[in-house]
Amino acid sequence: MKSDGVSTAFAIIMDEISSVEEQLNQEGINAFKNSKYEEAKKLSESGKALGAFREKLEDLRDEWSSGIDVSTRKRVKVEPGYNIKPHHKSRKTIIRVTMPNGRIIQRPTAAQTMADVVEAFGLEKVRALGYKVSGVDLVGTSKHEKYGQVQRGKYFICTHSNTDSKRKLLLQIAKSLGQSIKVEIV
Repeated sequence: MKSDGVSTAFAIIMDEISSVEEQLNQEGINAFKNSKYEEAKKLSESGKALGAFREKLEDLRDEWSSGIDVSTRKRVKVEPGYNIKPHHKSRKTIIRVTMPNGRIIQRPTAAQTMADVVEAFGLEKVRALGYKVSGVDLVGTSKHEKYGQVQRGKYFICTHSNTDSKRKLLLQIAKSLGQSIKVEIV
């Protein structure tokens, strides 16, 4: 049976939460290994809160599946204009970035990871470097009509490039900022 729109939305949200839980686990392990116990404690508390939130979502998902009749659930559709998944020309690849402090950033897409890393470096600092992607400012203040961007506050981060180009650019940014990071394509 084809999934209804609400079930699809729950699946997307649960996938995203799982990804963040994995990040928190890895960051907590690294913090503990590096004797950063306060940081590990904060990460643990965040993980517990996220776990509790995930449990509430699971309950809501179960209530939707068992408490609402099938014919009503089928009426809720994901319209073509609301397609959330990005279009991929090739096999989906993601990147994992280990920051100088040991924090690991890995999101469901390379674009999301890139945006999170740029944000972690500091949007103003990266913007000041003047990098461009496909002729568009890497960190700009306006939305481009044609190219993919991820919004962070008042800024738009241009992510319109292949995964290897994202990897190279992140390494270049880190070098320009005098920082050392590890970027892996997974």
